[in-house]
Amino acid sequence: MKILVLSSKPPWPPRDGGAVATLRCIEGLAASGAGVSLLSMITEKHSPGDVSADNRDDGILEEYRTVPVDTAIRPLKMIGNLIFSREPYDLARFISPSYSQSLQAMLSGTRYDIVQCEGLLFTHYVDEIRKATDAPVILRAHNVEHKIREMMAAQALNPLRKIYLNNLSKRLSKTETEACRRFDAVVPISEPDCLWYRNMCDEKPVLLLETGMPEAEYVPEQEVENIRVGFIGALNWQPNIMGLKWFLKHVWPCVSARIPSATLHIAGRGARQGDRHWIRGTRVMFEGEVDDSRAFMTSMNVLIAPLFAGSGLRIKILEAMSLGRTMVATPVAVSGLPVEDGKELLIASDSSSFCTKLTMALTDPVMRVSAGQAAAKLVRERYDNHLHSEALIGFYRKMSHGT
Repeated sequence: MKILVLSSKPPWPPRDGGAVATLRCIEGLAASGAGVSLLSMITEKHSPGDVSADNRDDGILEEYRTVPVDTAIRPLKMIGNLIFSREPYDLARFISPSYSQSLQAMLSGTRYDIVQCEGLLFTHYVDEIRKATDAPVILRAHNVEHKIREMMAAQALNPLRKIYLNNLSKRLSKTETEACRRFDAVVPISEPDCLWYRNMCDEKPVLLLETGMPEAEYVPEQEVENIRVGFIGALNWQPNIMGLKWFLKHVWPCVSARIPSATLHIAGRGARQGDRHWIRGTRVMFEGEVDDSRAFMTSMNVLIAPLFAGSGLRIKILEAMSLGRTMVATPVAVSGLPVEDGKELLIASDSSSFCTKLTMALTDPVMRVSAGQAAAKLVRERYDNHLHSEALIGFYRKMSHGT
């Protein structure tokens, strides 16, 4: 079986949740015997090292092409889109003639059994894909996008920003509803998203396929001078920024007062130099983009996920759990994960409970070991990448052969 994967970002290096989700899927499909090719956009968010990622597939891919695409937010274009178009600006930014040309070249050169689209933005490319191939076109939905903008609007303090986000949410909801008609099947990566798509897509196949992890094993904590709290995530993604600002303002001062020796370490890509002024506080260290996210996670005693807007699965939480790291997270952050508060991790919905539970985790090493071992066990049993990939291959065989 030959599968063409279309992505808005390269999976190498796998430093954010979207890249990890795409990479795990590609690795699993290839390990299950599929011939996988990838056509990836390279945007201004990616470093020069990412552009040279063509040599990083380690023999996984049959073909790998990247196309530079300028997706930078242009205020005038955003205003023009708002006034003269009904398309979501978040998706319209990814329309690229150069990407279309490369896509047509790959489709004309090889007969694929499946075209797998990593995200809603590829709705704009479905018609041209169908002109070049009769292969089923699948939407692998990392999120229900309109729900994220809806949550962001609820948190927004600026009235104009609230109005814009609500408008964007409605546009995205319409596009996601139309996706049921335009794609041949939808493969969401979280249970809540799968339920939404099944309600919308009455006649189209919808397969729940959570992102798999290649391995999961409890890693004992390192000996460190001071207890360490960590956050890792993309710092050019607004929900992460909003959550971190809330944590630094409302939670970290409380934790610092109770445990003066604790240090907070913030890692992530995409933080612009001029936007880092808000990353401050008592014993707060900004680590920037780290080369090895797993090494960063294992150097922490506890990791946090203070999210109030999101969808899909939080891949970084799964990675932390696979290493046996204790997490303190908001309900939004763990939505879609079959976890129990106090067992695999700790869940806190407001600043007071977040401070209390983070303090409890930092002062109770026995609890951290118990939660870490339970978390690794859950990932090992439920998120086995090989089993998930076999299920996806079976689904694709039925889609492509009708059996």
